[in-house]
Amino acid sequence: MDKKKRFRRKIEDHFYDHPIQKNILTYSWSLLVTVISSFVFAFGFRAFIAPSNMGDLQTLRLVSGGVSGLSQTVIAFVELFGRPIETHGIYDIVYSILYFGINVPVFIIAWRGIGKRFAFFTFINVLLASAFTSVLRYADENFFHVISKFIEDNGGLVTRALLGGVCTGISSAIMYKIDASAGGIDVVAYYIALKKSKLVGKYSVLINGVTITLYTLLAITDAGWGSEQAAKVFVATLFSVLYLFVTMFMIDTINLRNKKVKVEAISEMEDLGKILIGNLPHGATMVKGNGAFTGHDKFIFEMIVSSYEVNHTVQVIKEADPRAFVSVTELKHVYGRFYLPPIR
Repeated sequence: MDKKKRFRRKIEDHFYDHPIQKNILTYSWSLLVTVISSFVFAFGFRAFIAPSNMGDLQTLRLVSGGVSGLSQTVIAFVELFGRPIETHGIYDIVYSILYFGINVPVFIIAWRGIGKRFAFFTFINVLLASAFTSVLRYADENFFHVISKFIEDNGGLVTRALLGGVCTGISSAIMYKIDASAGGIDVVAYYIALKKSKLVGKYSVLINGVTITLYTLLAITDAGWGSEQAAKVFVATLFSVLYLFVTMFMIDTINLRNKKVKVEAISEMEDLGKILIGNLPHGATMVKGNGAFTGHDKFIFEMIVSSYEVNHTVQVIKEADPRAFVSVTELKHVYGRFYLPPIR
């Protein structure tokens, strides 16, 4: 364990003395995560949300929400007035163009309202997701046909909603982990969540609910109110809601930036509070007490930190006082001034 700590400190010291190398490594890692995120989303959309190669297995599409859902809604609006995008086999191409185009004004919001680095990687993610969606259209048709056949035989829309939600949730969450986003509604939801210091998932669901409602109205109108196809569209909408809740769950499970916990340490070191404040960008509260069994003087330190800071906080405490008793409690709400590092 000591060797691991020494190695970690050696690496940290090296990058502290070589900031250019650190920036290159950080940006390379962020770019790799962006590529993975965009591919996972494109694959999920192509295989689960809106498969366009099912042939005789062709079924209703799920509404993915966000800019992706808005793109689907625009296509539904065009098809409502007799423009057969689907029958011409260009659904994925039109979707990719719309997906990128609608994101353009969102980039401006991200650049001005959140951060330039955030906007840059968001732009790269959207560009790659749009490209991957088009490229996967020319992938092995038999591979996607096998996926579609297996899904139809094992749960149908339920399976597609669950797997599509997992793909979209992972895609968005890992981008949040590098202080970027998958674009579109994610940017708006993230901006609101930062201002309110709350988890981002629920804001995505609220905003996406409007998109799903609009798409459903268009699709039912196109199918004809009261028809059998309209009833199928309505049922598919319910599965789209399931898809969104799965997406929200994945995002809030992986992205812990706005999730806060209370770390409480009981120690005989009065200076532990100064050590905590010196190593973390948060304040701490100290309460004097006595051990019920030993009768010795004790000091109880409480500090509120973000979930991703817990391991570092416990490490600082244990290095200062190996005998300290530490407990960690998840918090639902925190009011008052709480420091979060700004998004670049």
